[in-house]
Amino acid sequence: MPADGAASSGYLVRTEQSNILMDCGPGIAVMLTRYIHASQLDAVVISHMHLDHCYDVLPIGKQAMLPVGKTWLVDTDGKGDFHGDDTDRRIKLLVPRGARATLDQLAELFPVRTIPHLNRAFDLAYEVIEYERGQSYELADVTITMVPMVHSSPDCGIRIDGASGSLGFTGDTAYNDNLVTLAKDVDIFLAEASLQEPDHTRHGHLAGVEVGRVAARAGARELVLTHFTAPQPAWKEARRADAAAEFTGPIHIGEPGMTFSTPVKER
Repeated sequence: MPADGAASSGYLVRTEQSNILMDCGPGIAVMLTRYIHASQLDAVVISHMHLDHCYDVLPIGKQAMLPVGKTWLVDTDGKGDFHGDDTDRRIKLLVPRGARATLDQLAELFPVRTIPHLNRAFDLAYEVIEYERGQSYELADVTITMVPMVHSSPDCGIRIDGASGSLGFTGDTAYNDNLVTLAKDVDIFLAEASLQEPDHTRHGHLAGVEVGRVAARAGARELVLTHFTAPQPAWKEARRADAAAEFTGPIHIGEPGMTFSTPVKER
């Protein structure tokens, strides 16, 4: 959860040919500008449609439509046409089935009446793809696979495989066998560690000990814990200790701005 200046969930994956944003909760639109302009994104992949994982998809789309290093103007004839960089290069936006209607409702809530172009982010900035659970999608030099998870909202873990490495991200989920598929032999296993104790209710979140168990079973090379429900360092270290009881490989506590490369090397 947002705390101490940190945003909600959002993770930038960069390869030789692709820039991929996994989830974009509140605050990620601002953080993204530290690294790339929104128009440089090739894909945004949403694990599930809970606010802390998807809310900034609209401002990121609007940013992508604004020219880099230039001004934008309204037509003097009052039509409100947009003049800027070419908007033909749309960002692939992968969302759960049925999410397009929600996105359209979101865009309608905040119209920019003098620049109608900016109200069409989900047509002009994005190519919206309602993904199928379990389906894989090709993007330049990587394959993105949506692995079904178990959560209170339809959720998929995101697996990215390419020549330079592999990554698995849990999204939000309860413990399930598909987690091993998601994390099988990945270079980086990015996993939520929301809970102190396993929870078997319908809400669907992971405890640190469960994450460690999955990483060990799957043969993941390194584990990065994220999605903490408390900001205190002691809480986070306790979740690392929980995971370490099951997984003997390197375990990192995810922090804003932390970067990794593959082959894995923390920077």
